[in-house]
Amino acid sequence: MFAVATPLLAAALVAGHAAPADDWVLASGTETCSVTSLDFPDGPRGFAAGAFNCGLLTEDGGYTWNPVRVVPDQGQSLLWAHAVSEDELYAARRGLYRSTDRGQTWAQVGPWGSETQGSVFDVHFFDATNYVAIKGGQIWSSADAGENWTLSYPGEFNINFHELQFPSAEVGYATGGVIREGEGLGTVLRSDDGGASWTLLTFPHGKINAARFVDVDHGMVSTQGTDGFGLYVTADGAQTWQALPSTPPGLVNQLRYRDAQHWYATTFEGCIYESRDGGQNWQEGFCDPQGRALASLSLRGGAAVAAGNDGLVIYENRLFRNGFETP
Repeated sequence: MFAVATPLLAAALVAGHAAPADDWVLASGTETCSVTSLDFPDGPRGFAAGAFNCGLLTEDGGYTWNPVRVVPDQGQSLLWAHAVSEDELYAARRGLYRSTDRGQTWAQVGPWGSETQGSVFDVHFFDATNYVAIKGGQIWSSADAGENWTLSYPGEFNINFHELQFPSAEVGYATGGVIREGEGLGTVLRSDDGGASWTLLTFPHGKINAARFVDVDHGMVSTQGTDGFGLYVTADGAQTWQALPSTPPGLVNQLRYRDAQHWYATTFEGCIYESRDGGQNWQEGFCDPQGRALASLSLRGGAAVAAGNDGLVIYENRLFRNGFETP
């Protein structure tokens, strides 16, 4: 259940969970790769892709990394990375590409290549053959592992989105937005049929920079508008939204959760924050002294791992310090 803590409970939670200095450490072996997306296949062997075809591989949950070239013959800065398994990896920019040998070789998937219009921002895999993808300002679906695509939502002016989530097999959300003449215009699309069709919902609270849904009804978004930055939550499937009383400083560009109370947020300013009361209060976990932007955040490998510009990868050290296997 996506509960809201009372002020007294929120204060107690905040007071009891200040982050020790060694909760977060800088990962090693990242060189200067500017990561835009990282993923783990529910295990320690993760994958990240980024600018100028750079990529990173980890065998220990994100504590150490090794460089790999991602789709090196295409000359693209990648926007999206996904690890289906330890060896089956996907990456995308304008085209969608797959590796079955842990990044040693890459092949284009289906008709989307480097010459097609619109970037691939996100892809959801229901299973080995059924996908839904955001490409440009449109949403597409495939029933044959990406070999062919059917248009599910055509592009519309000022309707922009970059993040795709399906908290159930039927219900999905596409979120994002755009800044026009200083005004933030937010987008929330909802599907109730597994991505085959989409309904545009009302969202008057500004451009959505990040979103995460705990289930079909409950979610959190970070926003940007004329009044600055904010956080909003919904408990009715994105029909209505309520503002949270506080937000991490700066532009929150990624949101993740361990449960409905324990949330993580990263910022463009290079910081990671945590909330243990459903987003009511936030504490700084780590801020990069160089101010390098963070761009991606994953909890699927066990520890939280955040990555961004110029080799910045932050690793959640507390899981191992508190008695789990040491990497």
